[in-house]
Amino acid sequence: MDNDNTLKDIIIEDVSPVSKRIDLKLDEEKTKYIFNKKLVDASKKSNIKGFRPGKAPLSVIEKHYGLELYGDAVVEVLNTEFKKIVSEHNLHVVGEPKLENKQGGDSIDLSGTGDALTPSEGGEYSITFEVMPTVKDLNLDIKVKRINKRDITSDVIDEEINFLLERLAEPEELKDLETINKNDRYFVKIDYITIDGETGKEVDSAKDYSISINSSIIDKSFEASFVGKKKGDGFEFNDKERSVIVKGFIKEIDKKILPELNTETIKNFGDFKDVEEFKKYVERNLDKYEEKRHTDTLRSEISEELVNLNQMELPESVVEESAEARLEDLKRQDKYKNLSDKQSGDMINMLKIMAKRDILLYLLLSETAKSENITLSETDFEEFYKKTALESNMKEEEVKSFYAAQEAQENLGQALLDDKIFDFLIQNKISYIEE
Repeated sequence: MDNDNTLKDIIIEDVSPVSKRIDLKLDEEKTKYIFNKKLVDASKKSNIKGFRPGKAPLSVIEKHYGLELYGDAVVEVLNTEFKKIVSEHNLHVVGEPKLENKQGGDSIDLSGTGDALTPSEGGEYSITFEVMPTVKDLNLDIKVKRINKRDITSDVIDEEINFLLERLAEPEELKDLETINKNDRYFVKIDYITIDGETGKEVDSAKDYSISINSSIIDKSFEASFVGKKKGDGFEFNDKERSVIVKGFIKEIDKKILPELNTETIKNFGDFKDVEEFKKYVERNLDKYEEKRHTDTLRSEISEELVNLNQMELPESVVEESAEARLEDLKRQDKYKNLSDKQSGDMINMLKIMAKRDILLYLLLSETAKSENITLSETDFEEFYKKTALESNMKEEEVKSFYAAQEAQENLGQALLDDKIFDFLIQNKISYIEE
């Protein structure tokens, strides 16, 4: 029962860069042996009219279930053979391999689930399967636009402090003829509708919708639609980026009266000895934010260029699985949990585009680490723990405890490795396009 196909004689055909096919000749002796075992097992579990439970003769079992059981035996033999071939050739199979007889007929999952296999009279079968692609000729000639950091000036610091003080602002209703200016800050309540710029159809609307004006929260061009307006006035904003027109009218306007910046006020934001210390705290946070914004933007630009330079085909099963998982995550949110079939289908198509980009980026970053010998060491983890403990005012052991679980440790390791890869690319591979 151990006579296998000779693995060295197996030919693995490339159907595409991510799809392969293997032709196999069925081992009839092994199949007959497994088939007979299945007949015996089925007989023990049988409940056929005219026979006591589990006592139906094998000939009767074969008459009722023979074709199905033989198909199951074929799948089991070929599946075992396929796993040996995959292991021998060190193939990374993804998705569910498809099995079919070479005389024709529909393919089935090699797992045997789903439709039954139509056995081949000649014992000849083929297995088609997907694999992850190999990155060849990795192109790291990355050109990106130069991204400048914002200078953290005294005006920027004052703007941020005013933004924080808005949390403590008191509303003061504007007089009937008083209008919104471009300097003060306001709470504004509006009714509006959003109209598709091409079809003229309404796509969104709301009543008693509250917005903040001159608070660096919403788009400046949208805020400009309210300058010079008073309570009861209408407004209109042509959003060219989204190709929509927003129309509405102003129901209420309250001016935001910010509190004075003093030692009492700053207690709402932490333990500071004086206003100067609070300003330095704000400046440090702005520096950190700007550094992160700059880094994230640059990494995003590098990622897009890296993907554009190294396009390749990906296994559809992997893309589909990733998109489905993303959709399930979205459906856990109230906003998406009642999607119609059409909406789910449209969402899946969009999520597939995102999945393809992320999967390809992962492959390219992994190949970069491999080709440039970029690895992680225990020192990388220790430095992360120390830095995080210092920034979060925690003990180092407490930080380590957050990453003690295997999954958390693996995720942290991947994040730290990505950091090293991007640092390498920034320092050694990218060039800037001057505008």
